[in-house]
Amino acid sequence: MTTDTADTARKPEKPPEGVLGWLSWALLATGIVAMVAYGATWNPHSPPRLPAFEFTSQEGKKVSLDSLRGKVWVGTFMFTSCTNACPAMAAELLKIQKTIRNDSALNGKLRLVSFSLDPGTDTQGRLAEYSSRQGIDSSCWSFLRGERQEIASLCEAGFGLSAGGGLTAAGSPGVTHSDRFVLVDSEGRPRGSYRPSAVAGDLGKLLEAARGLVGDAGP
Repeated sequence: MTTDTADTARKPEKPPEGVLGWLSWALLATGIVAMVAYGATWNPHSPPRLPAFEFTSQEGKKVSLDSLRGKVWVGTFMFTSCTNACPAMAAELLKIQKTIRNDSALNGKLRLVSFSLDPGTDTQGRLAEYSSRQGIDSSCWSFLRGERQEIASLCEAGFGLSAGGGLTAAGSPGVTHSDRFVLVDSEGRPRGSYRPSAVAGDLGKLLEAARGLVGDAGP
């Protein structure tokens, strides 16, 4: 056993005496009770569920948190006119899409969900055209639009990512936003974030984690 895993606590040979000793034992008992209570209320394996949402896909269909229930999915925030992080993000998402198509364990169980940060420019027609041009398969990848404020709130308050602030009237493609891919379980709870377009090896880690969550979700 290594030093960082070994139990190094020692029991006192006899209880401390006097008032200071009594206080030491009282503080120790209080600490133990607090730790037990904290452990009973905090579960690192059950993060909070995302806030409810409902937006429109490139096909004009409504996609909501409830409609995604039972599916493991990867959430991203991007927009079609972006020339900074988004092209590299789209390239990695297309790799995931290809993996989903070719892996029977993931096909129909893992989805990609992208939220447009520039819904003023990204009309349904533009999202449909972009999807066709990029080769996006709507059966496993939804590109959603809605009110900018609602999407920014979901991005920042729900996913804990940067939404890049307000766009210019022309929908500036230079707005800075998060390039993270967030893996969400079948109950709508974020379970990990990755940067496959910027960090070598993160795509493999994301897919490995996704397979684990799909297995946990069952048939």
